[in-house]
Amino acid sequence: MILDSRQDPKKLIPAPAGYVRFVLKRFGTTDALRAGLVAGTDIDEERLNRPGAEVTLFTFVTLSENLTRQVGEAWPLDCLPAWGTAMQGALEAAVRSAPTVGEGLDVIGRFGHVRAPFLRIEPKRDAGALRLACEGAVQIEPATWRALSLAAMLGVTSMLAPLLEGRMSEVEVRYPWPQPGYVSRIRDAFTTDVRFSQPEFCLSVPVALCGEISPFADPGLHAVALAELQSAARRIRASNQLLLKLQSLMARQRRTRLSEDDAARELGLSRRTLVRRLSASGTSFRQMLDAELKARARAMLDEGSLSRTQMADDLGFEDPTSFSRACRRWFGDDHG
Repeated sequence: MILDSRQDPKKLIPAPAGYVRFVLKRFGTTDALRAGLVAGTDIDEERLNRPGAEVTLFTFVTLSENLTRQVGEAWPLDCLPAWGTAMQGALEAAVRSAPTVGEGLDVIGRFGHVRAPFLRIEPKRDAGALRLACEGAVQIEPATWRALSLAAMLGVTSMLAPLLEGRMSEVEVRYPWPQPGYVSRIRDAFTTDVRFSQPEFCLSVPVALCGEISPFADPGLHAVALAELQSAARRIRASNQLLLKLQSLMARQRRTRLSEDDAARELGLSRRTLVRRLSASGTSFRQMLDAELKARARAMLDEGSLSRTQMADDLGFEDPTSFSRACRRWFGDDHG
């Protein structure tokens, strides 16, 4: 039995509607294109245009995956205003009004997920730089993940640019994947240095720049913006984070299948507590693992670059025959 879409934890996470409205307006220029973009989402278009509207992370990710399939992964470069300061809300206000650049970066590290709930951000500091290291908070198709990673850093650098006017070239955006064919467009869009085939996905800011005083420092505005971000972050935490964390654990597994005992230990729970909490959410470890394996198998089959043996090995099946049986169960006889 596969995890029902109604139990998808991404449907419990709020996401800003502004991005979705902008993308639909920019790319949904015909009824057919718009229908393709919203296919499989839970968008309520009437509610979407109301003041204060929100969408779910499920809708945000599904729409982005539809867009990547239709347009290609460079689509964020075709809607640059969607990642500008005007779209960042309280996050931009808190970054801009922070006392220093370093404290503005701390705001992004703590609350960046409020505007980009598909991201998990971890500040890291060494002798020479402060890095905002990023990884996916939920499962996203690889091409869409690259697109959204591009969009996220366009948003972050747009907030930093006014604070570091004339010195943004000292900041680096680093991506762990190879340089894409549209790299010249990326370099034109960024005011920072952009590097590929790096050890991690991150923004790196020299320590010397972190002490720079923000020209827009405003304690009153900063306090108000932080309060709004803290409220939004509490709402996100109140959603079913256990399911998201478990999905993330499962997504990182390669070749060795994650066991229920291992998952409980990683999550800091007893196995009995994990079973109980998953049951209360209407699912089970086996259902979630089956859904994860199905999604990864679907992506591998669509990409078509791996043999059945390689796919079976990557997904932790004992042999290609077991993998083929699972594919028949998931996708029907055409994929067995």
